Amino acid sequence: MRPESRTFHLKSLLFGAFWAAVGILVTQHFLGPCIARHSTTTAAQMLVKVHQTIRDDYVQPLSATELMRSGARGMLESLHDPYASFFGPEEMRRFHEGNSGVLVGIGVMLNNLGDILYPQPGGFAEAAGIRPGDRFLAIEQEDVADADLAHIAKLLRGEAGTTVHLVLQRRDGSTYQADVERNPVPTVTVGDVRMVDEELGIGHIHIRSFAHSTVAEFDHALERLQAHGLQALILDLRWNPGGQLPSAVGVASRFLDGHLVCTLENRYGPTESRYALSKDGKFFGMPLVILVNGGSASGSEVVAAALRERGFAVLVGSRTYGKGIYQQVFEYEAGSFALQFTAGYYITPAGHVLESHLNPEIAGCLEPDIPIATEAAEDLAIRLWQGRNPPPAAYRDEVYATFPGMKNLTPPADRCLDAALSLLRQSLVSDS
Repeated sequence: MRPESRTFHLKSLLFGAFWAAVGILVTQHFLGPCIARHSTTTAAQMLVKVHQTIRDDYVQPLSATELMRSGARGMLESLHDPYASFFGPEEMRRFHEGNSGVLVGIGVMLNNLGDILYPQPGGFAEAAGIRPGDRFLAIEQEDVADADLAHIAKLLRGEAGTTVHLVLQRRDGSTYQADVERNPVPTVTVGDVRMVDEELGIGHIHIRSFAHSTVAEFDHALERLQAHGLQALILDLRWNPGGQLPSAVGVASRFLDGHLVCTLENRYGPTESRYALSKDGKFFGMPLVILVNGGSASGSEVVAAALRERGFAVLVGSRTYGKGIYQQVFEYEAGSFALQFTAGYYITPAGHVLESHLNPEIAGCLEPDIPIATEAAEDLAIRLWQGRNPPPAAYRDEVYATFPGMKNLTPPADRCLDAALSLLRQSLVSDS
C-alpha cells in the first residue's frame, strides 16, 4: 500500500471515531433526555385524556375537581406505602393543626361526655360567659344534646376569625346563647409532669407527641421540676407516635452536647444529619430513663435511640413500633389537596435503621434494656391518666367543685414507671 493511501486510511479512522464520539455525546446529553421528556409528556397526555373521557362520557355528570383528586389518590395508593396519606381540604387543616401544636376553635376543654371542663383563661369563650360544667345543646342550629365528643369538637373547629353560634345549658338547667369567634388555641403535647420522688429529686414528664410547641412546653415542665429539686428524670414516650422531627431533636438536645441525633437517608443515600446544639444541653449528664412501648414511633424512637446509643439513657418497657421514616408533603393549592408519602429513613447515630414495616428484611424497632410485660387493663388505665388535662389555677376550685371526681384522681399502678424509679434510686444512692 502506498504511503499516501495509509495516511488517507488513518485519517478516515480518526474522522469516524470523532463523529462516533460526537454521536454518543449527543445521544447521552441531548437525544436521551429529549426522548425521556417526550415519554413523560405522552404519559401525562394520556392521563389528561382519561380524565377528559370519564368526565365527558360517564353516564352521570362528575365534578372535574373530585375526579382529579380521585386520580391523585389512586396513584398514591399504588405505592402500597403504609404511611402515605391523601389530604382533602378538611384533612389538610387538621394535618397543619397537628403539626403546629395549635388548633382553631373556641378555646374550651371538654371531658369525654362533651361537658365543658373549663374555658381557656383570657380566651373568647371565657369572655362569652362560658363556665365549667356548661353543656352544648346546639352548635350552628344543629342539635348536639346527644352528640359524642368527636362530633362536637368537629363542629367547634373551623377557620380562624369565623364566628360560631352556640346554645348552652348551665348546671342549674337554665339555657343561654353565645356567639364565639374561632381563634388559634394551643394544644397540650406535654402531659403528666410531677415529682415521683421528692426526697431524691426524681421527676417524670410524659410527651404525647412532637409538635411545634413541644420544646417550649418541655422546657417549662423541666423548669417546674427544677423548682422542686430535679436531680434525675423519667422521660415517658409511651404511645408517642412522633410528629415534627425538629421538635424531637430539640427535646433530645436538652441531654446532649452537640452530638449527632440522627441522619436522614433517601434512596440516593444520606441527605443531611441533625445535631444537638451545645447551648441547648442544659441537662447534659443528668441520670435519665426513657419509657417506651409499641406505641412509641418515629420521633420518639429517634430521641430514645440517640440518648441510649450515647450511653445517656436506659430504655424501659417494651419493643417500639418501628416507624423510622420521614415523609414529604406536597400541597396542590389549585386542587385543594395534598399528598404525603415516604421520602427516606431515619438512621440512628450508631447506623441502626429504625423502620420495620416497609422492608421485612430490616428488623427495625428498639428493644428496651429492661423489658417489662404489661396487661391491657393496666395500659388502658395509664393512657387515661396520661390523657387527662388538669385545670389551670384560675379554674381549679370551680372545676373540682363541679367535677369532684377529678380532684382525687391518683396515678394508676405502673410497673414500667416503678422499674424506672427503682433504677434511678439505685443510681443516685450509689453516686452519693
